Amino acid sequence: MDILVDYRWYFLIGAEIIFWISIIGFFALRYMFQLKKASFIAGIVLLINELFILTLAVIDYVETGTISQFQMVIALILLYAIIYGKKDLRKLDFFVQKRVAKQRGQEPPVMEEVVELTGWAYAKRELKQWGVHVLAFIGVHVFFFFTYGLIPISEWMEWGRIGIVKHEGASRISQIWGVIFVIDTIITWSYVIFPKKEKSYL
Repeated sequence: MDILVDYRWYFLIGAEIIFWISIIGFFALRYMFQLKKASFIAGIVLLINELFILTLAVIDYVETGTISQFQMVIALILLYAIIYGKKDLRKLDFFVQKRVAKQRGQEPPVMEEVVELTGWAYAKRELKQWGVHVLAFIGVHVFFFFTYGLIPISEWMEWGRIGIVKHEGASRISQIWGVIFVIDTIITWSYVIFPKKEKSYL
């Protein structure tokens, strides 16, 4: 474990290099060599790679007992992968398909048009995603309760200063996540109170 902590930045950089090599390998196998089944292997490598950097963050926290810049960088990488990764990968996939088709003199692919949700339909989708966030937030704090314990409810008003968990590292996670949760809650319910309107193109 010590080697993973001592050289954690090197492992992270190595993991990111493997990530991009896997992306290139995925598209090469899928479109250049027409090996769509073989490209599945590259997809598995991508998933294992993301799990590996998550493991690096967990080990770093367990060994140091503190929230570090290294862990925050990994959190941002994984957050991007979860929120935007699939959408951006689909755009890149379409771009590669288009380029390969052009080089081979084939008919360029047509990207499926995504229907933009508005009004209650959009708010409903946001509420579902917020619901998952609520369950995850509660679940982690239940884990903290049984693992470390919580401070008395009478002291919760000091949450912003000392947190509510009887463990410094876990309390820091709780505080940061709490701020994110509040912001997410305000944004989500704003779509219920002020429904998203359809864009008008003049």
